[in-house]
Amino acid sequence: MRKLVVVCLVVLAVVAAAVAAVPADASGGSGHRLPSTIDLPEEYFPEGIASGRGSTFYVGSLNDGTIYRGDYRTGKGAVLTEPTGPFATIGLNVDRYGRVWAAGGTTGSGRVYDGRTGELLATYAFTGPVESFINDVIVTKNAAWFTDSGTRIDPDPANFVFPGFPRLFKVPLGPGGRLPGPDRFEELPVDVPDISFPNLNGIETTPDGKALIVAQNVEGTLYRVDPRSGSAALVDVDHSFAGPDGLLRQGRTLFVVEPGAARVATVRLDARGDAGEIVRLVTVPGAESPTTAALFGRGLYVVDARFFTMTGPYVVTRIPLTCFRIDTTGVGQGAEPLPDDPPERIRTTAEIRSGLLRGTTAASFTPTGVTDTGITFAGELTFTTRRGTLTVDQAGTFDLSTGAFATSGPVTSGTGGFEGAAGTVAFDGVQDLTDPAGSFTETVTGEVCADLGRRH
Repeated sequence: MRKLVVVCLVVLAVVAAAVAAVPADASGGSGHRLPSTIDLPEEYFPEGIASGRGSTFYVGSLNDGTIYRGDYRTGKGAVLTEPTGPFATIGLNVDRYGRVWAAGGTTGSGRVYDGRTGELLATYAFTGPVESFINDVIVTKNAAWFTDSGTRIDPDPANFVFPGFPRLFKVPLGPGGRLPGPDRFEELPVDVPDISFPNLNGIETTPDGKALIVAQNVEGTLYRVDPRSGSAALVDVDHSFAGPDGLLRQGRTLFVVEPGAARVATVRLDARGDAGEIVRLVTVPGAESPTTAALFGRGLYVVDARFFTMTGPYVVTRIPLTCFRIDTTGVGQGAEPLPDDPPERIRTTAEIRSGLLRGTTAASFTPTGVTDTGITFAGELTFTTRRGTLTVDQAGTFDLSTGAFATSGPVTSGTGGFEGAAGTVAFDGVQDLTDPAGSFTETVTGEVCADLGRRH
């Protein structure tokens, strides 16, 4: 009897409810519906991405150092440049002249390509090979800035711990963006702690354009760097970033890609870039270790390097920038198991009568552990609405004495208007322990980013 009660309580407590959505961050645009994912070549092992002219984008390969040029609208593309070797193309940036700048990783160099033809225009050998790890690049009106991720603390290239130290390399641009000669660059040590490889990673400019922001990957922090002196100060953000990698700024909004959490943090900066606040944390659907991002239209395009498995399929994933706050309540109860369900599997169903997700829900949960007062569980829940379906992963706890539960998890997939959706949904509520049907009430909060079928 106790086992039956435990199983019922676990899953019935987490059924989804109506989601009354309020637009939190919308943008305009028109045109064709864009692919929610873009396939890259097999075994491409991507890391950097950058938007070019029109609907063009570029992705670099850690496998052979080539650069792939694709089209956001069609999802099609082809390799543009010649191979340069493994770990020889890391971060990318496109300047106002359509040139593609590539951070050269283990080569110790930075390269510049014609974004149309793929012709190599210039190479800047900042150090000798395997004497640094040139990780990322940002191009301003007057210069290109590259980060060195290397360390002085027990470097061991054979184990992927490359030498170097926290520093930037500056390539000054002449009138009209003229490229300087191959020896015309400057080294700028920066006042950021040398902890281990990789130290410095992503780089961007501050909103006022007077300084740079760099990611300290190991420390999980951001630093504001004076481009003249190299002095640096922590950017005051109440958040510990999970291995911050690529940085991308639009106005005062800074996107920080977090491979360690498979998500993108959106930070609202002040004008100087001294401080910021977290606006949202969005898990990249299906991603293993996303590294960098680029903007096009109302979408943020994120590359998944898949560092943990180092195998494909490799894709670019689009995250909609139109997001909806979730703040509502709902009710639910249990559902009959399917014939092939294992004994511990619990299913629930609910009717959603109002809000963005008006329709029905179906959920499947499994107990995963025991706490001091109850149990833990995990599973999947799908909303079926007139706009399409939205599926979310959920994990949480249930108190056996009070019926209280709390759970949360990311959006993992969607169809129809929710195709390519992302976000997080959380549930807090109480089950009626006296009701054999396991009825409950709950509060549903979070944020869902979706195009809702709009053309863009």
